[in-house]
Amino acid sequence: MDRIEHNYELSPVPEEGVAQLHAALVAFWANTDIAPDIQIRFTIALAEVVANILQHAVVPGDAPIKLRLRCTPTSLEARLVDKGRSWTMPTTGFTLPADHAERGRGLAIANAVLDTLQYRRFRDLNCWRLVLLHRAD
Repeated sequence: MDRIEHNYELSPVPEEGVAQLHAALVAFWANTDIAPDIQIRFTIALAEVVANILQHAVVPGDAPIKLRLRCTPTSLEARLVDKGRSWTMPTTGFTLPADHAERGRGLAIANAVLDTLQYRRFRDLNCWRLVLLHRAD
């Protein structure tokens, strides 16, 4: 398998953005030969990060969220860029909230699933990079 790369835009309106993410992933996975269990892990992590962007960074009316998906023989990568509110990544890593908490697990789950979860603020942009390594068959 060669490198596959696709670019998408996701609406900052939560329901639309989530639907567009799912449609993008269906189209993306159709062009790869990635094992279903790897697809599920990457999809869960990406969905959790996108959900956080939609809930905490952007608001309807903002510019679309830019998404680039890349598949190589050894890795899956997603890059997300939005113009929403900035965020400070915890310096001590991600921790799960108390068992009874209703929120706060998304980024901890994404971090646990991925090999790399990076965030940085560049000028007025939030930039995310998600990487999951996989073995070429």
